[in-house]
Amino acid sequence: MEDLQDMFIVHTIEEVQSLIAAHEQFKATLPEADTERQAILGIHNEVQKISQSYGIKANIINPYSTITTEELLKQWEKVKMLVPQRHGSLQEEMARQHAHERLRRQFAAQANLIGPWIQARMEEIGRCSLEIGGTLEDQMTQLKQMEHVIIAYKPNIDKLEGDHQLIQESLIFDNKHTNYTMEHIRVGWELLLTTIARTINEIETQILTRDAKGISQQQMNEFRSSFNHFDRKKNGAMETDDFRACLISMGYDLGEVEFARIMMLVDQNATGIVSFQSFIDFMTRETADTDTAEQVVASFRILAADKPYILVDELRRELPPEQAEYCIMRMPPYKGPGAPPGALDYTAFSTALYGESDL
Repeated sequence: MEDLQDMFIVHTIEEVQSLIAAHEQFKATLPEADTERQAILGIHNEVQKISQSYGIKANIINPYSTITTEELLKQWEKVKMLVPQRHGSLQEEMARQHAHERLRRQFAAQANLIGPWIQARMEEIGRCSLEIGGTLEDQMTQLKQMEHVIIAYKPNIDKLEGDHQLIQESLIFDNKHTNYTMEHIRVGWELLLTTIARTINEIETQILTRDAKGISQQQMNEFRSSFNHFDRKKNGAMETDDFRACLISMGYDLGEVEFARIMMLVDQNATGIVSFQSFIDFMTRETADTDTAEQVVASFRILAADKPYILVDELRRELPPEQAEYCIMRMPPYKGPGAPPGALDYTAFSTALYGESDL
């Protein structure tokens, strides 16, 4: 009797099947129990007949049992009522668990596609941002196409959210068909959106830096190649030791003080990593002075009609008065062969200026 009235809490179809099997085994014992019940009632009737024939009082007490035939009949009727109720409850629970299983499989089927899809897009973005071949504009076009694909995928995330809501409302707490949870998918999706937006922003910044500082595409490719080589973890950032190794490979003679000074330039927030943009900024600062000196020499060579020296008259004729006098006062005499008196050495002057902006 207790088994028929016990509450049950299950979470899987297998658990319900186990309860149904146990219930069927119990039902299989009912015919035998009914036979025994009828036999007991028969014995009771015989006792009643004997007591009547000998004039014995009918309310005979059985010293061997406290159960009366009235209680036996009452309990049997209760069993007959509870057995179909139990059967119905178990069948209802089986239908509920089948519905839960459909929800699990429906969620898992989508999650097992969406999770790897997000990971694949992250890897594509990483490969695109590390590519050396092609121009920055090519990379931007490719990233914009990726962004369009990602945004168009949003309905799949929304549908999965709907499936997850149904699972929560059904109080389903486990799903053996997938390792992905809705929280995993949400975090991955937000990271994907952040990554594509950040990468596009980085490429836009690189284009602006390239155009503003006159960096050629070849130079950008060389910077990217060096950066990728020393980015050991391939996560788009060099750690401190990686950056030190990169500088040494380029011929920098680094003491601790000098390296600390450089790190303050490229890692102002002391994060311990150097981004590609910081690397570009540093490299362009390092090369800017040399490029400017070379440009100044080239400019003077044009003014001097390709001569290795320039004359005072040429400076005064070609330059504004203030600039001309500034150069005349600071430009050393040219000591090369074949120079006329008063010839000035614009190459030495440009080298000495190295980085000044007066010219």
